[in-house]
Amino acid sequence: MITSLLTSIGLGVGAGINAYATLLVYGLLARFAGLHGELAEFFSSTPVLIAVGLLYCVEFVADKVPAVDHVWDMIHTFVRPAAGAVVAWAAVSDKVPHGMVILASALGGGAALGAHAAKAAIRGASTAATGGLGNPILSLFEDIFAFSTAIIAVILPWLVIAVVLAVTFFFLTLWQRVRPPRAPNLS
Repeated sequence: MITSLLTSIGLGVGAGINAYATLLVYGLLARFAGLHGELAEFFSSTPVLIAVGLLYCVEFVADKVPAVDHVWDMIHTFVRPAAGAVVAWAAVSDKVPHGMVILASALGGGAALGAHAAKAAIRGASTAATGGLGNPILSLFEDIFAFSTAIIAVILPWLVIAVVLAVTFFFLTLWQRVRPPRAPNLS
């Protein structure tokens, strides 16, 4: 049951960075690695794989264009957590009791929201520091991260702990560097 929850968190993190890359990886793994369950079969169907693949292509381009990437991210503030919850549900629905499916979905959606918030903060800092010119490079790393995290979450779920710790450490270190200094306490 723990591995199912770790899979949910890992897929949620990936979906928070790039929902369509994560859904595409999950659908392909469901098809070719024989993942089971109604939602796994849905995501592995040809029409869904084509649709998610096309949406990934749109996101790939939109995420590389300064200004468009911020609008895309604002819209996906709602899409990514929902995708994280749904893909988490798909990944565990045939492995855990029904009550745990809800927990797994909440963990996946929450992880997606947290990852999306971190992505937005990092993108904002990148835009401020580079005028948006660094965002396409950052976007490529995000794509690689989303694909890798989704694969790890399904194939090696225990590594999700290391991924979450590394991302948390990275974000906290970055936050320490870019946050404004505190005003002195004069009391």
